[in-house]
Amino acid sequence: MDLMTLAGLIIAFSSVLLANWLGGGEVILLLNLPSAIIVVVGSIGATLIQSNVREAIRAIALIKWSLFPPVYDFNSARTALNNLAHKARRLSLLSLEEDVALLANPFASRALQMAIDGADPELLADRLHDEAARIRDKRMSSIGFLESIGGYAPTLGIMGSVLGLIQAMANLDSPEALGHGIAVAFVSTLYGQGFANLVVFPIVKKLTGYADQELLYHQLLIDGVHGIAVGKHPHRLELELNTYE
Repeated sequence: MDLMTLAGLIIAFSSVLLANWLGGGEVILLLNLPSAIIVVVGSIGATLIQSNVREAIRAIALIKWSLFPPVYDFNSARTALNNLAHKARRLSLLSLEEDVALLANPFASRALQMAIDGADPELLADRLHDEAARIRDKRMSSIGFLESIGGYAPTLGIMGSVLGLIQAMANLDSPEALGHGIAVAFVSTLYGQGFANLVVFPIVKKLTGYADQELLYHQLLIDGVHGIAVGKHPHRLELELNTYE
């Protein structure tokens, strides 16, 4: 579990509550269910209008990366590829058939199997690069879905404030109720800004970093399998793969 995500959320929201308390504000005024509904539910609804079900499902599945991030062990991948290169040079490319099932990464297993099956190394590399790019595009499409939620949230917050002010104006004959209503109305704006800038956009930034890391990891695997397929010297291949971090 990524404890930094939890720690960041706790610190971010605590700073808002602390600032409100130091300013003499009442915490109870910040707790407003209608404001939360119009910001969170409204933002998700607006994003669904511009998207499709498949994209929404992929986005929801990707959110788990913020707490349970994928692990891309570049050192282990380099070691495994280098061992495969030594074995292929010592025996043959076909001798790697039994190693395909041992690779933990499906992308790597598929790439190595295609190389063993006799695919042209250059065409193989081009095809794998295209596949890696498509995976990246799907990730970014899901991240874009989440980013849109953050984009709509501040606007929905303003709409919630306007709605609250309309309701507050109905109490013009009661100054005390009017003041309380106006205070509550502006909570929607706070929710919109807070939801976007303290939750959605930081998570989007983190997920984008993981998507970049995944693409780099796939490029490492592609270059490694391509080097094995063309019979590149293991030591030279090792030096080239060491540039991936």
